Amino acid sequence: MNTLKGPFNVVNKEMSLTFTINAFLTIALFALYIFLGTRADSDTMLGVIFGPYYVVFAAYPFVFFKAYKYILALGGTRKQFMISAVTISLIYLIAATILLNLLHLIGSKVLHNGYSFHMANILGDPGTAMYFWVDFLWLFILFGLGMFAQAIYFNLGAIRTLILGGILILAGVTIYFFTDLTPLFEFIVREHLMFLHLFALLSLILIGLSYFMMRNAPIEQGDRKIFRSY
Repeated sequence: MNTLKGPFNVVNKEMSLTFTINAFLTIALFALYIFLGTRADSDTMLGVIFGPYYVVFAAYPFVFFKAYKYILALGGTRKQFMISAVTISLIYLIAATILLNLLHLIGSKVLHNGYSFHMANILGDPGTAMYFWVDFLWLFILFGLGMFAQAIYFNLGAIRTLILGGILILAGVTIYFFTDLTPLFEFIVREHLMFLHLFALLSLILIGLSYFMMRNAPIEQGDRKIFRSY
């Protein structure tokens, strides 16, 4: 594969079905909320419509990594795989953001009793553009976290990844019980938009680290240390 066309098609094949299924699930969920809205009291929170896509973008890296071996077997490179995976994911991310906000806009017009919660509601009274931007940031954040987790899992294997995960959980529990996290929680609520941008920056860094981990990755999962070169 001398161009990105082949890797793009392989990665897109792995991702398109999952995206389509989640589109139907999201629309079905939205239709359910419209039905419930005809029976709900005024100002009742009916639920959220972003759930399926938020989950799937965190899991997407575990889906499209199936294409890794195919691309290498067809003469592609690890760099082509990563560029294709991130680019296709961004395209689907924008498409998901548009769909979610289109449904939210329709819901604001047709739901007279009840409403669906949007993450931008935390900001108070956001404008239309802010609804779009908040969804985009959250999807990007979840994708970056999923990409980094999958890159570690692919390079270290299941056992070492579980050990690392256990250490992180233990550290998190220790911090939770022995550190006053009230200022952090207050910052997240009061400066939510700043928190989102900082979290998105962290996610961007994690995607970059994932690229460096995968550019010399082995063919088989768990065969190397993360930053060892060949």
